[in-house]
Amino acid sequence: MSDPTLDERNTTPETDAPTAAYARSETDPTDQPAPSEPAHAAAVPADESVPAPLAEPAASAPVAPVVVPEPVGEPISYETPTAVSAEAAHEDAQVATQDQTAAEHAPVTDYTPGYTPAVPVQAPAGPIYIQAPAPPVDKGNRGAGVLLVLLATVVYSIVYALVAFGIAGAGSGSVADAAAKFTDFIVLPVFYVPAVFFFIGFSLLVLIVNRGGWWAYVLFGFLVAVIVYFSYIGAALLTVQAWNFTPSEAVRFITAQWLSPYAIAAAVVAREVPIWFGAWIARRGRTVTARNAAARQDYDRRLAEGPQLSRPQ
Repeated sequence: MSDPTLDERNTTPETDAPTAAYARSETDPTDQPAPSEPAHAAAVPADESVPAPLAEPAASAPVAPVVVPEPVGEPISYETPTAVSAEAAHEDAQVATQDQTAAEHAPVTDYTPGYTPAVPVQAPAGPIYIQAPAPPVDKGNRGAGVLLVLLATVVYSIVYALVAFGIAGAGSGSVADAAAKFTDFIVLPVFYVPAVFFFIGFSLLVLIVNRGGWWAYVLFGFLVAVIVYFSYIGAALLTVQAWNFTPSEAVRFITAQWLSPYAIAAAVVAREVPIWFGAWIARRGRTVTARNAAARQDYDRRLAEGPQLSRPQ
């Protein structure tokens, strides 16, 4: 019987380890070969003095390959930089400015899925009011007619003065006496009062007739003559200061004035001048009437055509 302590003392790790491994491999044929050691482990020199492990090492996880990071940015050049010309620097500055401007004015687009760009909503247009053309206003002949009456009054005064001078000369023995009587006559109310009433009567006729024809002035010119005739009688009473007369004296004086040549002359001239100037006023009235008719036709035509959009010139 052998001494176990002697066997253990006589056994060395260097010689017994391979023998144990060999015996283990023969007794257990199903065991797989041990995985190979990593590449970096082979680089480490084996130390023969270190005893080999008795048990197989556990399978280690695969080692990830070492990735060398690439350099970030442009490679650093250690060469001496060349001098940049002023023109190239200016062009680079312009390009940078243009890029910045384009970036500022570039439309912002959201690429988020499901994004819909907002569309501005216009308010519904309200009703459009188109002003209808204003109806034309018929122009009258009264203003121009009154101005023509004023000119007719001047003509009436001149003609009446000439007739009065002829009447004064017919009752005088000389031209000097006729001139003296005429001078006394034209400063009396019997001269200028009929002229004033002629202007009033003729103006009323123009205002009433307006754009009427010449026949109205021929027919109603008698009324102007009647107004002037009675104005002469009143002017004669004013000339002699009839308020100082007794009633019987005033009646005798008025009776003597009915057939006065000056009164008759004033009425006749007042009858003729409206006929002359009435033709002028009536002709202008026809012109005004034609213009009013043309304006009315143009207004009716525009109403029939309806509203039209004006095109820019």
